[in-house]
Amino acid sequence: MAARLLSKHPLSRFVLLAGVAGVLLVGCAEGKRQSADEPETPAHVAAMQQVETQPATELDQIHVSEQLLDTYRQTCASCHEQGVIGAPKTGDAAAWSPRMAQGIDVLIAHARDGFKAMPPAGLCYSCSDEDFAQLIRYMSTEK
Repeated sequence: MAARLLSKHPLSRFVLLAGVAGVLLVGCAEGKRQSADEPETPAHVAAMQQVETQPATELDQIHVSEQLLDTYRQTCASCHEQGVIGAPKTGDAAAWSPRMAQGIDVLIAHARDGFKAMPPAGLCYSCSDEDFAQLIRYMSTEK
């Protein structure tokens, strides 16, 4: 019965063959895995040592994406790089300390709604509250 079905429907033959090939490939791949009990070979160790690493940057330390850093440069930096109109400078942890003591939720509200000379959204109208939180942490971290 199965042979008649396979001979009448070429597509069913293809599906069957593809399934068998998939099983064989998975089995072969699993056979080549190195078990945790096997010692690493010198070639394996050498390959692992050749992996290039990037030096840690300030982005890594505070988890700010490159895109969010670009947002910072286009918006926040215009005041916070130079401390314009009393804005705490980026990286000046002492200036940020009393502000951070208010809590991140208060600072996010200030960023979103504006506060004193700071315009609403700090000119970042596409920023979410999470973006503001990350930007505030970035600016308040000593450089």
